[in-house]
Amino acid sequence: MDKIDQIEHSLHNLVSPKRGHTFWGLLGVLLIAAILIWIKHGEWIPNANNYGLLDSPDGLKNYMTTAWHLEHDSSYVHYGGMSYPYGEHVLFTDNQPIFSAALQWWSRHVYDLHGLSTGLINIFQVLSLLFGACIIFLLLRKLHLPVWYAGIAALGILFLSPQYNRFDGHFGLSHTWVLPFLLLLLCRYEERQSRRYQSLLIGILLFIVAQLHFYYFGVAALFLGLYTAYQVMLNFRWRNIAKRIYHLIVMVIVPFALLNIWIHWSDYYTDRPASPYGFTTYIGYWEGVFLPYESFPMHKWISDNIIPIRSVGGEAQAYVGLIAFAFTLWLMFGRRFKMFEATWNEAAYHRVHKNYLNGIFFASFVLLIFSCGFPFAIPGMGWMVDYFGPLKQFRGLGRFTWVFYYVINLLVFYVLWNRSVRIKPDQSWREEFQLNWDKIKKGQLRKCRFVNTKKWAIAVLPLLVLCYEAWTFQKSKQLHLTPNLAKRELAAPSPDHWLNKVDFTGYQAVMPLPYHHVGSENIWLDINYPIFKKTLYTSLHTGLPDMGVFLSRTSIGNTVKSVQWSELPMEPPRILQDLPNNKPIALMIEPEKWDDVQWHYPHLIEKAKLVFESPDIKIMSLIPDSVRAYSRQMARSVEKEMNQTAPLKPIERGWFTTHTDNSFFMYESYDSMNTSGHAFQGNGSYSGNFSDTTWIWNKSMPKGDYSLTLWVQVTEDMGFTQEAKIIERNLDDGHQVGFRHEGIRFHTVGIVDGWALFDIIFTVYENNSAVDIFLQKENLKGSFYLDEVMIKPTDCTVYRQEPGWVSRNNYWFRL
Repeated sequence: MDKIDQIEHSLHNLVSPKRGHTFWGLLGVLLIAAILIWIKHGEWIPNANNYGLLDSPDGLKNYMTTAWHLEHDSSYVHYGGMSYPYGEHVLFTDNQPIFSAALQWWSRHVYDLHGLSTGLINIFQVLSLLFGACIIFLLLRKLHLPVWYAGIAALGILFLSPQYNRFDGHFGLSHTWVLPFLLLLLCRYEERQSRRYQSLLIGILLFIVAQLHFYYFGVAALFLGLYTAYQVMLNFRWRNIAKRIYHLIVMVIVPFALLNIWIHWSDYYTDRPASPYGFTTYIGYWEGVFLPYESFPMHKWISDNIIPIRSVGGEAQAYVGLIAFAFTLWLMFGRRFKMFEATWNEAAYHRVHKNYLNGIFFASFVLLIFSCGFPFAIPGMGWMVDYFGPLKQFRGLGRFTWVFYYVINLLVFYVLWNRSVRIKPDQSWREEFQLNWDKIKKGQLRKCRFVNTKKWAIAVLPLLVLCYEAWTFQKSKQLHLTPNLAKRELAAPSPDHWLNKVDFTGYQAVMPLPYHHVGSENIWLDINYPIFKKTLYTSLHTGLPDMGVFLSRTSIGNTVKSVQWSELPMEPPRILQDLPNNKPIALMIEPEKWDDVQWHYPHLIEKAKLVFESPDIKIMSLIPDSVRAYSRQMARSVEKEMNQTAPLKPIERGWFTTHTDNSFFMYESYDSMNTSGHAFQGNGSYSGNFSDTTWIWNKSMPKGDYSLTLWVQVTEDMGFTQEAKIIERNLDDGHQVGFRHEGIRFHTVGIVDGWALFDIIFTVYENNSAVDIFLQKENLKGSFYLDEVMIKPTDCTVYRQEPGWVSRNNYWFRL
């Protein structure tokens, strides 16, 4: 055996991939991971069903949607706990559909799991961590790292993983085994001569994990596409191209088609938003990837002593570790992306792994750059987003950095270990130490050689740094345990609790006030967390669905109807036609917000009867048809007010009448623009593009307070999302006096026949000034329809009557 063969044989023995070694190492890693998890979480694991892991809207929602689906839904794919009377497809509820469906099946056919869902989610989280440790260990062993080295590295990578940030909230995103499992299967794919079965396994993995959270599919699909592109460029032969593309179809296109068939077969709604908000907002940042978390002492030291670190949001936090950061810099600037020595090809497994590791690094690095918003987040480049197709649905691009975290740490320890084992000391530790000691005594410090020290420092010190950072991260990432509200005895512990005092059997639904509607991407009515929480667990324990919405990609049509129900009823709300009966709705009102509720929801509470009142909650019973009566009564009262107000003066060509003298009034009907096929009142409306400038006013105005009202068709995708800008400039020198930038959705007043009224109050501060008012939603391509625009002083009331309609201040009521 020559020297090269001897070296290869020795290295093979040193990092032997024997299954027996791997098996016992796997058990060791599993045991150590279990011990570490127990040390941190042993407080709640024995009683996992008594606790929620975080008191937050996302965490609570995920617990409650799973519990409702398990206990009240008859369908595996339709969720009826929110957005009553419509419900939602389970994929848009964040309840990990494949997991919740499995619980549902088990509860029906094997053992009743009612009341146990929270504990099962918590245990599933722990088991996911253990599985993650195992998969990462197996991946490192696949690359021929020794058992002890792979085990320590796997534990460090696991407990520093950015996905651990989701352990207590976005449960579906916390599974640390998913992306390493993809990397492991991809490694097996490269090792095989026949790769059909490996590509099929990857396709099955993507189909399954997409039903834990659909983001896994988006991340994996883009990563695999980039990886395939690299391998094609590396070997640009038709045979390789055809094979790679065929396998990519099996890995990505087939599961995507199956998921779409499943969704469209089981989804009731086809009008979901195509351009969700945040694609250029929730991106990654290099500080979040390469600099320590804010809770790390190193972060504070760098920020205080070197340079202030820009704060980034939670979506952008995916710290790879100090060693991985240093390795990336070395790889980019020191090695010019050449991480392997030429002599490593002497070992067969290095030759196989080299293409694989180069490929995953290329794919993850490009994905990292893309996830940081390059180039579409650069000012002026937002137009590129319009051509991203289905990729726009994955708006949280900061999550796409997670692949780079696993890949760069995989490469770090692969390269460092292989570099360390190729350092061949010609002396033992004892001989080297004695020789160096003699030289030190003779003053010959520069002649000392520390070959053994260097050999093990290269391998071991990075492990110690990784473990320290993982320990620091785990120390700073503490859970905030709360009682499990899915258990009735914990949700309603006292006899005076409303769940024990109020008979909910005669109601058809519950409705929170203040009302919330989050997740439609068209409008954002934010939650009041106290009433959100009380409504959710009341819904669960009574079996009454919730009319509030805290979901994802909600149907545009359902959104319009739900929001119309919560706003001023200028016509009978369309949702009344969709309610199955006229049974009362329980209004769940937060007492601290009672004044706001009285001001904003008079149509809901005027005819409602008080059922229960305590310092914690006010519950009222609303008969749905009373809102229909309120709408008609209001229209008649406006008509009566108009006819009894004297004297009335005609303005704006006699279309409107008013009882005050006006120095300023502006109205635009757009009746002459009758080619759009859309109109709220009259014969036409303005049709424009969101990203273009739509001028409302650009002249001088008298000093005073004004109301800008306009009607926009909101049955169009993103119809609520238009933005208004109001700029006041001095006429003499042009300096800016005032500036307003408003999302019009925050000024919704009511909805009539699919058109929403927006009322924005603004002030002109100087008499000698020009005012520019225009609509523009940057970086959003699409049409919108505008009608009936009015600007008037706030102290002026104007009326108008048309057949079947009466208007006060541009508020149109259907008679």
